[in-house]
Amino acid sequence: MFFSSTRIPKFIGSVLFVCAGFLTYGDSLLFEKIYLALLGFVAVLFIRDINIVSIIVISAAANLSSEVLYPLVISEHFQLILKMLTYLTVCYTLYKVSEDSMRLPTMIVVGFCLATECYWYLTDQEAPMIFWYVLLLTINLWVRHFLFARVFIMAKYFPTQYRSLNLDHTLYQLVFFYILLHQLVLVEYILRRVFDVPSTHIYYAAPYIFHGLTTYSALLVLIQGYVLLSKNWFKA
Repeated sequence: MFFSSTRIPKFIGSVLFVCAGFLTYGDSLLFEKIYLALLGFVAVLFIRDINIVSIIVISAAANLSSEVLYPLVISEHFQLILKMLTYLTVCYTLYKVSEDSMRLPTMIVVGFCLATECYWYLTDQEAPMIFWYVLLLTINLWVRHFLFARVFIMAKYFPTQYRSLNLDHTLYQLVFFYILLHQLVLVEYILRRVFDVPSTHIYYAAPYIFHGLTTYSALLVLIQGYVLLSKNWFKA
């Protein structure tokens, strides 16, 4: 039977998660929790499929790391240490992700950020937390790196179970837009604070665009799950 008493709740749950994504537009903190719950929901459904679970682990780790680090970033006690660690980490990251097409533009943006940080320090100005966006850039570069390398890692540790999924490529391409938007936010911020360019369009639009991208990524995960479920149904 194509629909069963166990499959219907799965579809209802999936639809509810997607609806929640649209209904929480503008409330990024609430949606982050819903998105992590969605990833956990799908991971439980496909706990035996190491490929989709590994993709979910990469996505969940990125979201959790930003959630954990943000309270530290806004704390005055850790800002200086985190700022130094952020720029050291992004430099190391740019060295490691030599194959990524976003490496060069990120190097340029980070270079502008470092120059701006030095300018604020030398002119004794209070520096805003632009390093937070640099940190998010770094996290997304690692997400792209692990999505690109996932199949090779799985082949090493799970040689009989690994395979490439369409989700690898689609999420890899989607993270491109996360990185691009973070870069644009940083460039606009520097232009506004250093060169007095009166532009805040990207800054205010960014949370809604990020929400849309994350909702779309949730749809991609659900579509991949549906494809895998369909194959299992037809095998049954």
